[in-house]
Amino acid sequence: MVRVITQETFDDVVKENMKEFDMEYADAVKEAKEQFESQGVNLSNIVISEKGVHEVVEALEKLKPENDATTKMEALKKIQELCKDDLAQRVMATNNGAYSFLLRLAGESESLEVRKEALTTLAVVMDTNPDHLEPQGISTIEKSVNHPELGVATLDWLLVCCVRHEHNRQNIVNSGVLEEIKHAIAKGNREHQLRVSRIWMALVQDDDIRVPFGKAHDHAREIVEKHEALKILTKSLTNYSNDEEILCLSVSTLACLSVRNEYCQEVVDEGGLQFIHDILMNHRNKVDLVTRCLVLVKVLAGNDKVKSEVAKGGGIPLIMAGIEDHIMKANTVDAGLQSITAVCLRQPENSQQVMEAEGANLIHSAMTKHPGSKKVLSAGAAAIRNIVSRNRSLCQPFIDLGMEEVLNDALAKHGTQIGDTLKAALRDLGLEVELTCRWNHTGIQLEA
Repeated sequence: MVRVITQETFDDVVKENMKEFDMEYADAVKEAKEQFESQGVNLSNIVISEKGVHEVVEALEKLKPENDATTKMEALKKIQELCKDDLAQRVMATNNGAYSFLLRLAGESESLEVRKEALTTLAVVMDTNPDHLEPQGISTIEKSVNHPELGVATLDWLLVCCVRHEHNRQNIVNSGVLEEIKHAIAKGNREHQLRVSRIWMALVQDDDIRVPFGKAHDHAREIVEKHEALKILTKSLTNYSNDEEILCLSVSTLACLSVRNEYCQEVVDEGGLQFIHDILMNHRNKVDLVTRCLVLVKVLAGNDKVKSEVAKGGGIPLIMAGIEDHIMKANTVDAGLQSITAVCLRQPENSQQVMEAEGANLIHSAMTKHPGSKKVLSAGAAAIRNIVSRNRSLCQPFIDLGMEEVLNDALAKHGTQIGDTLKAALRDLGLEVELTCRWNHTGIQLEA
């Protein structure tokens, strides 16, 4: 177990070294550091300064109202420099009132230059440290997000407040911020488009381990139904058709927001699926973009009607080409095989199309090239299941390729994690498989 201490404990030991052993400050700090490290204490959360004063606290003192704008600007830049890559500095800053100082400077009473720098500093200080956000801060975001000079810095601050923090996310969704950022993205500014996409994605995650249940699904409904996110994002695919960064973000955000059957259909109705097909056809060499498109196809294919649309639009050969072009990239192969799995579920016509396009060879090749990837092996086995489950005549090509050996090898290596999926593939191929009965009808006898 990792041992940690507080900043106060470390500073107290430094003071004790100076008092008891008549050490200079720098020597006392060095001695305290060595003392704690010898005891196995992790000091990554501690600010260790040999200058006699913590610089970030000193910089915060210069943000007081009586100081001029130049002094404040210098202090803000110094805080950013200290906190950018150091969580301990960020925690020390917030523990010494940084949030209140910065929020005041971001208000309308200061010059535009100072306000912008304060918002930028808030984003740096609250990165992975967003607990201090409260109603006044949300109100400041709401007022600043559409300002022509402050909008980008405000969106950066908003994003760090959303990441892995369910309480902040719920408060933000329940405020008027979503309507304001919808207006921001409607301006057609590239920087706004990038940031709003990231914010929408952050709002629909369920990644805060401190809460048992989040409201990711409710947030997705709010963003889609009240703020037309799917229309905005599908439109951005056309407006930024040559901007790979925006395309990647828009595609990933569409995948995060398409959490209901009707949302999947809306993306197709707005032309999103056709654009995805175009990307898979014309940008085959861009592995990150191809991977994200395959993930989105898998998500959209949760709608049975979309499954047919994918096949009718020539999507199946494009999915397979995406896998084949990047066969050594495990993430891409996994996404592609999951897409095939989704498209073939309860769709024998689609399964037939996959097999006619040498699907058995592709799945076999993918699984043999990634014997150590549980995700690829599981996705491949699931794809086989869905392809053959409603048409047993499709089993033979897999058997002829030696899929039994591939599945059994995977079962031997990864059976404890993905054994059920591998066994199901063997079963549906009509091959020999040892199934375990987990309940044999024994136990407490119930009285009639």
